[in-house]
Amino acid sequence: MILIPVSTLNEILGENDYGAFLAMSSSLDTIKETDEEVDKRLIRHFGIPTRDMDDEDAKPYSMSNQAEDLEGLAQISGALAALLTAVSLIALIVGSIGIMNIMLVTVTERTSEIGIMKSLGFTNSHVLTLFIVESILLSVFGGLLGTGLGMLGAYGAQSAMSLPLVFPINMIALCFCVSVIVGIIAGVYPANKAAKMNPVEALRQK
Repeated sequence: MILIPVSTLNEILGENDYGAFLAMSSSLDTIKETDEEVDKRLIRHFGIPTRDMDDEDAKPYSMSNQAEDLEGLAQISGALAALLTAVSLIALIVGSIGIMNIMLVTVTERTSEIGIMKSLGFTNSHVLTLFIVESILLSVFGGLLGTGLGMLGAYGAQSAMSLPLVFPINMIALCFCVSVIVGIIAGVYPANKAAKMNPVEALRQK
């Protein structure tokens, strides 16, 4: 680091003025105090009246500090997080409806099979468990496929944009738990419908 007067620097660069300068605080906790101190010194230097200290239009300069920049980034990050959360919830709802429709079609196509199982001694709870397990397996398979595609997409973005590659195991585990929960919720109605079938009526559908 080389420290020289501004006038000397302007002579070297062939400039008559300077457009900006940076000031560093001793810690993050003193950024605001440093910003205010620099602002006060500039106000005295430019001869700005005390009554206009808070009037940004009266100052022939503008200031910003890292804390304000970080606050702006935090607001942007919060907005993006809210948007991604909304998209994720919509995807979960659409996925659960899709699983439910698939299971309802499965129950309809296997009506005679359900009747045979009940005539052989399967109880309502047995049939209910069978279809809920199928629904869970379907959602877990979708979760595995989605996680695999997400990892490939993240790897592609990391390679193209030189970003850090991060795969949080806890988030992946949470995704699988959500997949299982979605499978259970989406499979309850079709499984309950299958469990309550009258075996005689079900066998007539053969």
